[in-house]
Amino acid sequence: MATATLAFDWKGNATHIRSVAGIIALLGASPLAAQVRPADQSPSAAAEMVHPDHHAEATAPSVRPALMQGYGNGGFTITTSVPEAQAFFTNGVVLGSAYAHKASVAAMEEAVRLDPASAMCLWGQAWLDGPTLNYGKDKAERKPLLALLRKARPLALSAGTERELALIDAMTLRYRPGKTSKRDAAYSTAMSALAARYPDDDTIQVMAADAILIAVNKEEEYPAAGQAAMTLLEAVLARSPNSTPAIHFYIHASEIAGQGAKAEPYADRLAELAPAASHLLHMPSHTWYWVGRYQDAADANMQAVVVDEGNAVRLGHTGHQGVFNLPYHAHNVIFGLGGAMMARDGKTALTLARPLVEVSQTRAEAHPVMQLLSAAGYFALARFDTPEAVLALPEPKLPYLAAARHYARGEVFAARGEKPALATEIAAIPERIAKKHNDDTSAAEQMLGIIRAVLRGRLAMLEGRTADAVVAYRHGAELEETPDFSRFTDPPAFWYPVRRDLAAALLALGDKAGARREAEATLKLRPKDPVTLELVAGVR
Repeated sequence: MATATLAFDWKGNATHIRSVAGIIALLGASPLAAQVRPADQSPSAAAEMVHPDHHAEATAPSVRPALMQGYGNGGFTITTSVPEAQAFFTNGVVLGSAYAHKASVAAMEEAVRLDPASAMCLWGQAWLDGPTLNYGKDKAERKPLLALLRKARPLALSAGTERELALIDAMTLRYRPGKTSKRDAAYSTAMSALAARYPDDDTIQVMAADAILIAVNKEEEYPAAGQAAMTLLEAVLARSPNSTPAIHFYIHASEIAGQGAKAEPYADRLAELAPAASHLLHMPSHTWYWVGRYQDAADANMQAVVVDEGNAVRLGHTGHQGVFNLPYHAHNVIFGLGGAMMARDGKTALTLARPLVEVSQTRAEAHPVMQLLSAAGYFALARFDTPEAVLALPEPKLPYLAAARHYARGEVFAARGEKPALATEIAAIPERIAKKHNDDTSAAEQMLGIIRAVLRGRLAMLEGRTADAVVAYRHGAELEETPDFSRFTDPPAFWYPVRRDLAAALLALGDKAGARREAEATLKLRPKDPVTLELVAGVR
């Protein structure tokens, strides 16, 4: 995660950003890993990949910032003689911990304006405008942040505390010239030392945990980093179980460590603690999805989307396109779709899918990763919309989304038993689209194989060729579970586990033992999948 990741906007332009833990948490080996990440990059959430302008959420630049409520808690007392500066400093820390990125920087800039002699207000600006789990900062972006810290240090020497000076010196290590991954590692080491020095300081423990997660840049290091961060955060949560920064990063850390269920009791209280924070409303879904609470995951993201829509109005963004300018909105939509489709919640799925399809189907350019993620809208329409609505969808300009549309149409024809029309849709899905197969295209290319295999299985079942359906579904399941495709797990890039179709086909063949085996394997992939649970009940 210490290395910069590439975020792609709708035109496929690459922008360096700091990756998340995951989104997210970690992409990669663990099913709790996050969203889209080429093999040499850190994890990153869908929203980050869609909208690299992570400052879009901010207050209007021409308006002096106001203190914003409902984003959780946090902050600490600093050396300042200006109460208003303290208030904006605290608010900036709270907003930053809730990933209201630009608003947090704006609040801290206001704190600096109110008390330019405060070392910690300058430090806070350098901290909040720096790298996060989702967004990176390259060398050029770090240079002015280093200047802020160099200005802050003499102020801290003359009027600050030992703790404040230590925080400034640690942050300076992050922004000194050099390779950003090494600088982040140096900062992480310094913050871990401070965490040991100040074991009862909640803010320092949370900052150290965050620094550990950001500094990881090798996939094999993710579990250990997640565990180290969890250890720090568990001490905070033992003292302060309602600390929203600690809960936020504990969800990330436990996901990275492959122990997401441990965050469940904390995730359950986050929405009440931060009702205005879109990202914190969303965060529990990272835990809930992977413990099988699919409806809760859908509901959490629906709440976040409602907040997004209110923020879009406040910021002057209009229509479905406007709200998609907010940095995490697309991630909220796609994660909500993942939960809703698994929970069989058609109302929520259609509410989220229709705007996503509307926004994406007119795009002329988009990176394959974004097409892969946006295909969730077509999957949801295929699952829940009327056949007439699905068949009336215009063909999108983007090739992977065009393939997703053919899949949606194929599911309609399969449900109707229209075998020739289904065969036509299968034939319309290309074997490959990318001219060059690489890390940026591998998962999108595999999606073609998955949706084609699923529809071939549907056709084989309609034609009474159950053994052929078994072969098709097995192929689709194996593609879905490859490392390249399964690293998209935030939520999974294909909406349901194809292995459950394999189990159903085996049951249709009379192979109860095989069906039970595949169903049990499916439940390891998606705990409490309701369709698979029903299948298991039928096998007994």
